[in-house]
Amino acid sequence: MLRVTADVKENDSGLQGAVGDLLELAGLQVLVGIPEEKDSREDGQIGNATLMYIHSNGSPINNIPARPVIEPALENDKERIGQVMGDAVKAAMDNDIDGARKHLERAGMAGQNAARDWFTNPANGFEPLLPETARRKQQRGADIERPLIDTGALRSAITYVVEDKS
Repeated sequence: MLRVTADVKENDSGLQGAVGDLLELAGLQVLVGIPEEKDSREDGQIGNATLMYIHSNGSPINNIPARPVIEPALENDKERIGQVMGDAVKAAMDNDIDGARKHLERAGMAGQNAARDWFTNPANGFEPLLPETARRKQQRGADIERPLIDTGALRSAITYVVEDKS
């Protein structure tokens, strides 16, 4: 499975290790990113996961600045996601694996939505488009005000999975 992922964890509460340990015991993990089934693009030239990697890290040789999405989006929304993860931990502590999975699904959806919203979130700090890039996008009819958004395919490829670690 090809994916650009970031683990969703409860942060800044002193429970990060406990969260990981309890969910490890439950055998579950939640991943936010681009799974293989969402990788292909209509133009067929490059996959969504590769494109996300390039945009997240930049490409100096191609004059593309780094515009990371998933990790900073999850960091920006860590309190809300952390609360849901805390519910998963409580369920795991009560030996309620189905409940833990339900809360992990909610945390995954929160992470997915945070990452998708990051494309238009003013806090993202994305560098504006270069004038020549804006011209090319405008000629194709794309939104020149929003870096990384032409068709929305990359944005909608971001999803989540809750899976067994085994």
